[in-house]
Amino acid sequence: MIMETRKLTTRWSFLSVISTSILAFLLFTNSIKAQTQGIVKGKIVDASTKESIAGATIAIKGKKIMAISGSNGTYRIKAEPKAILEISAIGYLPVSVDASEKEEIIELISSETTLKEVIITNNVAIDRKTPIAVSTLKALQIEALSANREFPEMLLSTPSVYATKSGGGAGDARINIRGFSQENIAVMVNGVPVNDMENGRVFWSNWSGLSEIASSVQVQRGLGATKLSIAAIGGNINIVTKATEMKAATTFSSTIGNNGFLRHQIGFSTGRKKHGLALSLLASRTSSGGYVAGTASESYNYFLTAAWEINKKHTLTITATGAPQWHNQRSAGLSYQTYYGNPNDPTVKSYGDQYNNSWGMYRGDEFSFSKNFYHKPVANLNYYFKLNDKISISTVVYGSIGRGGGTSPLGRINGVSGFSSDLKDDNGLIRVDDIEKWNTGLVVSGFAASTANTPWKANGDYQGKYVVSINNGIIRTASMNDHNWYGGIINIAAKVTKHYTIDAGIDLRYYKGSHYTRMEDALGAAAYFDTTDVNNKAKYIAAGDNKTRISYDYIGLVKQYGGYLSGTIDWKKLSAFGSVAFSTISYQRTDFFNYLPSDPLRTSRTVYFNGYIAKGGASYQLNENHFVFGNIGYFEKAPFFTSVFPNNTNKETRGITNEKIFGQEVGYNFRTRQFNVTVNLYHTEWKDKNLLVTSRSNDGMAYKANITGLNADHKGAELEVSYRPLRRLEITGMGSIGDWRWKNDVNSAVYDENNNFQRTINLYTKNVKVGNAAQTTAALGANYQIFKGFRLHATYHYYTNLYANFAIDTLTSSNNSGKQAWKLPAYSLLDASISYTFKVEEKRITLRFNMDNVLNKRYLAEATRNVLYDNTDKTDFVIGDNGSGKRSPAYPGFGRTWMLSAKIYF
Repeated sequence: MIMETRKLTTRWSFLSVISTSILAFLLFTNSIKAQTQGIVKGKIVDASTKESIAGATIAIKGKKIMAISGSNGTYRIKAEPKAILEISAIGYLPVSVDASEKEEIIELISSETTLKEVIITNNVAIDRKTPIAVSTLKALQIEALSANREFPEMLLSTPSVYATKSGGGAGDARINIRGFSQENIAVMVNGVPVNDMENGRVFWSNWSGLSEIASSVQVQRGLGATKLSIAAIGGNINIVTKATEMKAATTFSSTIGNNGFLRHQIGFSTGRKKHGLALSLLASRTSSGGYVAGTASESYNYFLTAAWEINKKHTLTITATGAPQWHNQRSAGLSYQTYYGNPNDPTVKSYGDQYNNSWGMYRGDEFSFSKNFYHKPVANLNYYFKLNDKISISTVVYGSIGRGGGTSPLGRINGVSGFSSDLKDDNGLIRVDDIEKWNTGLVVSGFAASTANTPWKANGDYQGKYVVSINNGIIRTASMNDHNWYGGIINIAAKVTKHYTIDAGIDLRYYKGSHYTRMEDALGAAAYFDTTDVNNKAKYIAAGDNKTRISYDYIGLVKQYGGYLSGTIDWKKLSAFGSVAFSTISYQRTDFFNYLPSDPLRTSRTVYFNGYIAKGGASYQLNENHFVFGNIGYFEKAPFFTSVFPNNTNKETRGITNEKIFGQEVGYNFRTRQFNVTVNLYHTEWKDKNLLVTSRSNDGMAYKANITGLNADHKGAELEVSYRPLRRLEITGMGSIGDWRWKNDVNSAVYDENNNFQRTINLYTKNVKVGNAAQTTAALGANYQIFKGFRLHATYHYYTNLYANFAIDTLTSSNNSGKQAWKLPAYSLLDASISYTFKVEEKRITLRFNMDNVLNKRYLAEATRNVLYDNTDKTDFVIGDNGSGKRSPAYPGFGRTWMLSAKIYF
């Protein structure tokens, strides 16, 4: 809080000469004092990005006078001319400067050695300059939020962001921005794209250690500032990892939480050594029993970064990270009545919101038919070369070798699958021990019929043994995705004039994914008999054989070549940018199951798509307090690999084309030392969305066909506010109102996989709301420092206008015209945390306690299918706005959860 000079006011009266003399003397001495003290004003900014730094501490050396920089980085403090100001901020090296009457800009250098330019593509937006809607989490906020949340959930206080834990398994969270799923959101780590090149997805379980290694997370909504050939519709999430520290340090932390959560982490930094070398390491282990029943997990995380500032012109960094993990999952949403019961049918058993129908006990241990296991190590080599004062070259090469998959049951017993209620006990758990008995020839009571597997009759090694096949017995298999992924980005930045900069670069990517199914557990059987491979129609996979392929086996090859050119103007109060990007992406598929080696169709032809991006924007600082911005852009987005080859064959989808996106946005920012508010309006049009529907040919065979001409319209308003009424108190808030809906009905011809016309399909989608994300969100938070080092934080979240996720291709009847999906009940949550940082013998210790959903509210976070209330069924009941409580599958949110952590800095 800024210390104001005390004002002395007096009222003259007819006093004695003595009193007047005394008063005159006091005024004179006070005037002398005023001349020796003054108000020092300044602004604190990041030395590299020039962004303002809020919350920096400005103290007068040797005194207890202190001030805090406001939201725009400015400060005011009373000081004598010869005083020394000591300025510090978390994540920066402290500096000392002489006090001055004139206003000055003070630059703080990051405590990490890596320069901004090493973030190769320069995709980080600069506060009050880059003309986009952007929200940034710094290291301290990440540490405070990450204790008991999935990574996407840390962004819940960002406008138009909706994130849930989905099924509730560790790393199964998902995120939507402005109504677009994460397939249409570009996720980057240090400017390098990490979305799957075949389907655009991001599996957060593969990045389970990100919250531990991130120094900042920036969410750029809408077009974003990235120059790469990334056609992201909803926005960009750029995670910048921690760099090597300037000073040597060691950290250790330990965290415990609900449901057996346990994490230990250790980190070490050498600090900057002679010749500019520095190294940082971090490793951790996390385990949990899972809030949802049957979702135990275990993961490890490692992170290494090394920096070498060779000289003023050359900097080299290496970063490697990975998170080998396994976690059990809740694979499907269940009806409301399964969780909470049916008020119209007392015979229905309620299992509670922690129920999971994907698991049971097997030989005394937790066994899930839905288990994910994966390891996706990633390594980056960055090189920055400053050719001269005007030209610099940034280069990154990266690689990832992913191995792992996800399990599911394969086969049937008496016509029912492994998830069937016929194979569950009274507690809703899968009777895995009894499945093993059935597989090995023992009659099991209650398995739909009193039967058992019989000895194999065919001649061969397994005659007389118990063999499982697709319709006779159940095993657990794993769908594998083994991939090699490499890429490189080269960026050249040229400062043409003092105010104008040009960036140009190339973006190269290569991805080869091997997809197949293998045996995971035979559940007592001697072998599994498979007939799906045309190269071997009678294949036996022995128990314990985890190499032989089952069901399918193919390789997907994806190559992308892209280039970009952008220009930036930074002239007085005006900042503007314009950029264009072009990319060619190619897909090729090789199938080892559906084609013989001699078949020329075994490897498909290479299919090419070209993508284009053109966007620009400008911002203008009206004065110190007012700032306006706007942007506009158009791009064409290539379809995903899985849309081009949808039928598990090498036959391409007929008539598939690029999707077209047009976006525009305007915004306004008002900022003072204490108050910061940003409001923006956006509109995004999505045309020719590729929609694959399941259909049947004239001979009854099922296949997937592409529906063309479907358009969506996303528009809305967003608000972000921060207010610091007191030096120790900050209040934050956000709100967003969206109107996301499908824009038109569709009439499209459907062709089979051989490109033969089958029929015409009608979709009645006009004005139907987009589902799976809350279209109205709000949050109000407060952060209060009671005394030095001791902080309280609380955030209240509110979500409404959340519609069920549903398959668009189900709206084929004219009765659906204008009919909305069911709207889930609105809900609100209160999250809170307490932290205390103190020193013991120069060792800094932080204790933190986090609690989410403090009030233990019951709510539905998402509905996975659209099933409306049936008023003809007396046992059905309404949930939300016309949803079926009896039949609508949904995922409930978590109840109250907590974490307690301790971290020590040596």
